Amino acid sequence: MTIHLYPDLRFEPSNNVLFNFYVKDIDEAYKFIKGNNIFIVKEHIGGFAYFNFQDKDGIVLRFVIVND
Repeated sequence: MTIHLYPDLRFEPSNNVLFNFYVKDIDEAYKFIKGNNIFIVKEHIGGFAYFNFQDKDGIVLRFVIVND
């Protein structure tokens, strides 16, 4: 087995959304994020409802409503 180590590799957070989480209740997801003091980056609640949030490592993620 070969293990490659990258000592010069540095993590830098992205300002772009890296993952989408699809939910049926965007309001419930929003309350959960706000209730856990997670930083909301951007929100749009309307026809296409979503909000972006940032995890503790600075990675931007998104919750999106699923319309059946």
